[in-house]
Amino acid sequence: MSAVQPAIGGVPASPAAASVPLVGVLRVLLLVEAALGLAVTILLSLLAADAERATEETLRFAAGGAFIFAIAAAVAARGARRRRAWAWTWSAVLQLALAIGTGLAVIVATWHPAYLAGFALAAAVMLVLSSSPVRRALGQE
Repeated sequence: MSAVQPAIGGVPASPAAASVPLVGVLRVLLLVEAALGLAVTILLSLLAADAERATEETLRFAAGGAFIFAIAAAVAARGARRRRAWAWTWSAVLQLALAIGTGLAVIVATWHPAYLAGFALAAAVMLVLSSSPVRRALGQE
């Protein structure tokens, strides 16, 4: 029996492709985004409970968006774990959504240095996504 087992679809898997540490880093970053998305959802829901009617609707809408983002980040992390090609694209689109959402928060709400964390997290994930080993592992090269 061969030491290299064929992957699904009949394409042989190479031992070098099995271990890509940066894919693990990508998964951790995506799971951190998912956890932070859930935390933002809870925070916005708590703030909406004490807000006026017009503000409450806006906060609940933003909480829903953060919840959807958290689910999408968890799905992207799962896809990266299984080395799915769509996970690379999905992760890049999520980073774009995170940067746009953070930009909207900067415009709508008063400035807070915590907004820089949203931009920094999106930049960190994009740097990992842009690395050659991750692109190769997720079928982008």
